[in-house]
Amino acid sequence: MSYIINKTDGSVLTEIVDGTVDQTASDITLIGKNSSSYGEFFNENFVHILENFANTTQPSNPIAGQLWYDTNEGRLKVYDGNGFKVSGGTIVGSTVPSSIAQGDIWIDSFRRQLYFNDGVSTMLAGPQYTAQQGISGFQIVDVLDINQVSHTVIFLYVSAVLLGIFSKDSFTPAAEISGYTGTIEIGFNQSTYSGIKFNTTVESAYNLVDGNGNLKTAGNFIANDSDGSIAGTLTLTSSTPLILGTGTQNEILVSNASFQLNSNRSNQNFQIGIKNANGLLPGFYIDAVNERVGIYTNGPQKTLDVAGDAIIRGDLIVEGSMTTINTTDLEIEDKNITIAKGAADAAEANGAGITVDGANATFNYVSTNAAWTSSENFNIVTGKTYKINNFDVLSLTALGSSVASAPGLTSIGTQTNFYAGNINIASTTISSTTPNGNIVLAPNGNGLVSVNDTRVVDLADPVDSGDAVNYGTLNTRFQSLPLGLAADTTGLADQQAAIASQIINKVYPTYNYLDGTVCRIHCINGGVRTNKQYSIVAGVWTFTTNI
Repeated sequence: MSYIINKTDGSVLTEIVDGTVDQTASDITLIGKNSSSYGEFFNENFVHILENFANTTQPSNPIAGQLWYDTNEGRLKVYDGNGFKVSGGTIVGSTVPSSIAQGDIWIDSFRRQLYFNDGVSTMLAGPQYTAQQGISGFQIVDVLDINQVSHTVIFLYVSAVLLGIFSKDSFTPAAEISGYTGTIEIGFNQSTYSGIKFNTTVESAYNLVDGNGNLKTAGNFIANDSDGSIAGTLTLTSSTPLILGTGTQNEILVSNASFQLNSNRSNQNFQIGIKNANGLLPGFYIDAVNERVGIYTNGPQKTLDVAGDAIIRGDLIVEGSMTTINTTDLEIEDKNITIAKGAADAAEANGAGITVDGANATFNYVSTNAAWTSSENFNIVTGKTYKINNFDVLSLTALGSSVASAPGLTSIGTQTNFYAGNINIASTTISSTTPNGNIVLAPNGNGLVSVNDTRVVDLADPVDSGDAVNYGTLNTRFQSLPLGLAADTTGLADQQAAIASQIINKVYPTYNYLDGTVCRIHCINGGVRTNKQYSIVAGVWTFTTNI
């Protein structure tokens, strides 16, 4: 039949069926009736109990009151139904024991410090510094002076370095103190370790020592809550000698390369105020957000905005794509203005010039013509002229004397006087400007001189055969030209008178001819031929002679 296994308090631990073993009810093997290999299980149970289940991990199936030797901590622990607790004694180890409980003491073997557990937490009992940190903190010692009088003082250490000595007495130590030399004064005495100072706020101080070892009293300093002044020069040797504002908003930086006023606050504007009769003015202003600088304006509209006149005593170089000048008058003292600076040739300079906005008026250089070209008229004031090579070529009323020709001129306005060589055309008269000068009309080839069906008047009487003939001369000449006539005079009585009145006057009436005009007549009278000459005398044809 099966075994019923009871605990000390009478409660049933488990029941073991015949021929079986139980290794889960506890950490020893429970053997049933007629189980094989029971001897091995039996002996191992004694060994486990003998060594208190020594292992780095706790037993898997503990029961209350069971002992376990933690080989990791070197501690004997007992199971209380909830967990293994240290049975007693000091714990020694390099890490905090996981099983430390109220009243336990733990020695940190690595840091060489003592801890205790108060039921709430594990507290350090001492020393305050670890072995690796070295002696740190206050150490109370007695020091003999040169008169063999003992004085209680406090040494202050950090990492085994003596920082200073606190004393209520003033004395000279009889023996040398490591890290300190000289007399010990009342208060805190600095050690020989360099750089020792109190980085904290103090209520007051009697004196401060300057760089030359001189003591400075409070009267040598300026208060930060009231106005003050200094009689000497203030020199700050730090590379960041001055920091202003809460949160180090602004600072002054200096180096051999530059002097800087820096803002450590994003988008913080910068202003230098100038005060005059008009009050406080923004003499110099930097707009941090828009990256603009204003002179006497705190609202700069461009990268540089000057609210007033500006004088630039050196060169002004503008490298942007456009320069805008919003001014009524522009005065430039320089004698020369260069446009299209840097152009390699005339083609690159093409279009350089001046444009008048609104009027769309331009004055530009056109490289294809190698000339300045204006879109508008030129208007010069009275008394000024257009010049070429310093010669007047055109004024308000005249062409310059250097103008020798006008090719392509197709028309001119009404002229009061027009001179061409020795010819003067004035009003309706063409005259020669030289005494007895000739005027020649010389058509080319078969060209004609035409007066367009109007009269040519005031012609003088011709002298040479090539002279033009006026109407009066021509009429006189024609009216006095010799005339000729042949007539049959047979049967005429008083032939000379009859020929004149009946023949010549009928053919050539005297009113058509001038006195002196000659008429020669060939007469046939009864077969007799004669030649007679008649002339007009006092308006009558009169026989003058036989010829």
